[in-house]
Amino acid sequence: IRFGRGWKGGVSGMRLCVGTAKGIVILDPARGATPLMVLADPSAVWCMAQDAADPNLIYAGSTEQIRGKGTLARSTDGGRTWTDVTPPLAREEEVWSIAASPAVKDRVFVGTSHARLFRSDDRGRVFKESDGFLRIPGRDRWTFPPPPHIPHVRSIAFDPHEPSTMYVGVEEGGVFRSRNEGATFETLNDGLYEDIHTVAVDSRDSRRLYATTGGGFYLSNNAGKSWEQVTRGLNRTYTIPLLVSAPDRDDLFTAAAMGPPPTWRVAPTGADAMLFRSADRGESFEPISAEQNFGRGMLMRLKSDPENGGFFAVCNDGAVVRASTDGASLATIAEKLPPAYDLAIIP
Repeated sequence: IRFGRGWKGGVSGMRLCVGTAKGIVILDPARGATPLMVLADPSAVWCMAQDAADPNLIYAGSTEQIRGKGTLARSTDGGRTWTDVTPPLAREEEVWSIAASPAVKDRVFVGTSHARLFRSDDRGRVFKESDGFLRIPGRDRWTFPPPPHIPHVRSIAFDPHEPSTMYVGVEEGGVFRSRNEGATFETLNDGLYEDIHTVAVDSRDSRRLYATTGGGFYLSNNAGKSWEQVTRGLNRTYTIPLLVSAPDRDDLFTAAAMGPPPTWRVAPTGADAMLFRSADRGESFEPISAEQNFGRGMLMRLKSDPENGGFFAVCNDGAVVRASTDGASLATIAEKLPPAYDLAIIP
């Protein structure tokens, strides 16, 4: 454990718990780049989720199989200490997505490689697999481009208006909805590019769905019966993160790269990523700042900022960025961290 200046065992004010390829980094956004704490266990983090009622309860998942270590960890103290809670049935699985129920206390869902879905009703002590997800017709055709072509559950989202309804995005398999908390599922792939990265429900209208994919940004106005690609204002097609604003605002944010991850390592400009804002609930987009340079990196996750109404973003080049309400003003909080993939905000 390494402590930065100002850490006294408890910090007043907001903190960021950042999940990176080398573990957890805790930052105070008001103090700048010096970490308050760095933890190597969990040793690699791809995705995170925060309990709706207890912000200090955080889950972290890993897509790296490391000998002697699990792929799912839980913290009950805002990220300072962690416990391995990997389900026994998923010890050999990579964890690609986590989502805590917004309505049911202590319930959390975990999506893994081989497109499996697990649920715990006691903060991750015991998990059960969703048999309904295993019975979705056509799942034998789900795939993933790089060998060994194993699909994975990349996104889990709840309808804010009907919390018993959840949406699961599979890379590559499409979007699937359950109206009974994961017991059964229906397929929602008409017109959709099935390489799903993030799926979300509009904060005002349950019939309005959004999806970021490897082939662009998609919108549904009829609860997923059909989808259409949104191209107006988007000059990049590999979209990953997605942030839906509160009901009193029309803003929507995403980031897109010029191509898929294998090209980021070899292209002269890396991911050549750009941040985009929609002012009309996903009907069209505009680049937030054409001159903004994210280096070779890609923005991987966006989270609302409870202090200023804007958002935080983490990048796989190790940068953590804070944006204003409209996203036009961007400030780098930290840089040169290990590749950062997700974060939790601790009040």
